[in-house]
Amino acid sequence: MARLDLSKIRFLIIDDFANYRSMLRSILVSCGAQEIEDARDAKEALKKITYGKFDVILCDYNLGEGQNGQQLLEETMHRHLIPYGTIYIMITAENTQSMVMAAVEYRPDGYLNKPFPKDLLLKRLEALVDKKAIMKDIYKAYNKKAYISALNIADEKMNQYSKQALEIGKLKGEIALEACEWDIAQQVYDKALSVRDFQWAKVGMAKVLIGREKFEQAQPLLEDVINENKNYIEAYDLLAKVLEKQGKSKELQSVLSNATKISPNTIARQQHLAQVAIKNDDFKTAEKSLKKAVTQGKNSCFGSVGDNMNLAKLYVDNGKSKDAVQTITAAQKIYRKDKPSLLHTKFVESMTQHKLGNEEKARELFQQAIADIHGPLSELPPELQKDLISTTEDLGETELAEALKDDINNKDKHTSIDTEAMTKKYHYLLQNGKGMRLYNNNHLFESMEIFEDAANNLPDRISVNMNAAQALMFYIKATGANDELLNKARHFLDISQKLDKNNEKYQKLETIYSELS
Repeated sequence: MARLDLSKIRFLIIDDFANYRSMLRSILVSCGAQEIEDARDAKEALKKITYGKFDVILCDYNLGEGQNGQQLLEETMHRHLIPYGTIYIMITAENTQSMVMAAVEYRPDGYLNKPFPKDLLLKRLEALVDKKAIMKDIYKAYNKKAYISALNIADEKMNQYSKQALEIGKLKGEIALEACEWDIAQQVYDKALSVRDFQWAKVGMAKVLIGREKFEQAQPLLEDVINENKNYIEAYDLLAKVLEKQGKSKELQSVLSNATKISPNTIARQQHLAQVAIKNDDFKTAEKSLKKAVTQGKNSCFGSVGDNMNLAKLYVDNGKSKDAVQTITAAQKIYRKDKPSLLHTKFVESMTQHKLGNEEKARELFQQAIADIHGPLSELPPELQKDLISTTEDLGETELAEALKDDINNKDKHTSIDTEAMTKKYHYLLQNGKGMRLYNNNHLFESMEIFEDAANNLPDRISVNMNAAQALMFYIKATGANDELLNKARHFLDISQKLDKNNEKYQKLETIYSELS
């Protein structure tokens, strides 16, 4: 232990209790550490990790309000803020399975239970520093995506460090899988399994089979691992993937349910379970999973307003309107500073009011939401795009729905978008929809005025121009000859002819015009 020189190691201590930060600092200083920083919560820690470089991070699991230690680790890994050489040790006073599994899933380098003796900390640090030093060159090549070079270095390291050959072999297998070098990966796992029935090697072999799309062969391997070790959570996720590929939705839901019982705090798994449960018409399970995803997502980088909105829609479909409204309101507070997410809540709120029979309220909310769209629709999150179209279609705004689909799909068209023109187009397409409702309810005069206004502002849309001509002509039919109105109808028919003279509706309208003139 004496050979570990802490004076050359830069530490970051993360704990919400000042006394514990002070105590841990004293322990490190007494062992020779000189460069020590600390953070009282995840927010402060994230800032320091983003702008600073640390060799060792000692992070408590419970950090008070905001992110916990697991969620902080999630985000730092997701954003690639921690280089391979950094040692991340999770510390906790708790020992519940859900907490332990949550921490282990994101693979910190070490894990310590409070209280722990100084000697244990030093022993753990020494082992991790040695391991990182051996693997450093492999990861350096791997991070550059020089996979073949990384694999060759791994072979050299295994020959050089026989005691660590197994650990290096595991890393070699993972790199081979990442590089889709299935033959090399299979050789690694075959060799390991010839020595001992390692669970990690069987999981690796299953990954090779999945990569080769041999799902039926991978399934028994993963089931075998789970039977041997009920807590091998990665095997559950891989088995879920295999079952999904085979279309076995009932078995898939069972595997995901078992996995979430073991490790309930992983958002992606809860989201997946909810999706599968909805397909299986198991709304109780879907609701439970979405609620868990929403709760965990408040402080996680993987949290999504989509979870809140899917939960709200599920409530509406199952007659829980009060819960739906409360869920949307809560999401609007959480995501009030996130414009795309807030926009998403408004469309789902409109959809909810429509399904509850509050038509006027639904259309008012929808119009407000449409007016809040700024920028290319193709850049909006996919879930928002989907709910935007669904809401528009549910409200019967056919013309607007088609325009929105075009704007979502035609990405190149929006490299330099004219926001004002886009807003104008959506506004008058909404007016066109209002005109259709009035027309269908025999309010011809009111519809005629609205269609005229919409057509004059959207001269390039044939459907709007034909609607204006049709309303004018049917108003003439109902009230008698009117040359002024007939001339207006001719104007809109002429525009329609230029846009598409072969349009079937246009040709029918020409016949009506001939009868009137």
